[in-house]
Amino acid sequence: MHISDLGNMLSSDDVAERRRAAELLSQNADVAADVAVELVRGVGDADRQVSEYCVATLEELGEPAPSHLEPLSELATSDNADVAYWAVTLMGRAGVTCAEHSMLLGDIVASDAESQVRERAAWALGRIGPAAVVAVPQLESCQDAEPDSVARAATKALDAIENSE
Repeated sequence: MHISDLGNMLSSDDVAERRRAAELLSQNADVAADVAVELVRGVGDADRQVSEYCVATLEELGEPAPSHLEPLSELATSDNADVAYWAVTLMGRAGVTCAEHSMLLGDIVASDAESQVRERAAWALGRIGPAAVVAVPQLESCQDAEPDSVARAATKALDAIENSE
């Protein structure tokens, strides 16, 4: 079975098929990068097993393909905090390749999203570095944010953006 077939199976109406696909992908994380977007969507699956297998696989993935960044940016604003978290995480793993999405990530940091999503968006901006300069105003507005973890993440991202060589 081809890896893209497994990615397609993650959106099946049959929960057993989704579970099987998610489990097989978790056992083949080294080739699962091709279906990274489908895995992020799978994190939001109503079935806990599917979601957990998708998370386990995403934990092993590296940098996403540049072609995945646009669909990931759409998922980054998901109402499902877990989906948004993993979309932002993969965007951050892309580093400077994701620079064109810096404004979106800055908006997420300054939004009313779950704190772990906001922190992760700040982390992603720090990974992008100086190319994320467009997000400085949003990060600055969050330096005194609650919870403190968001404020610390924003400050750390600002340091990475402003003090990189």
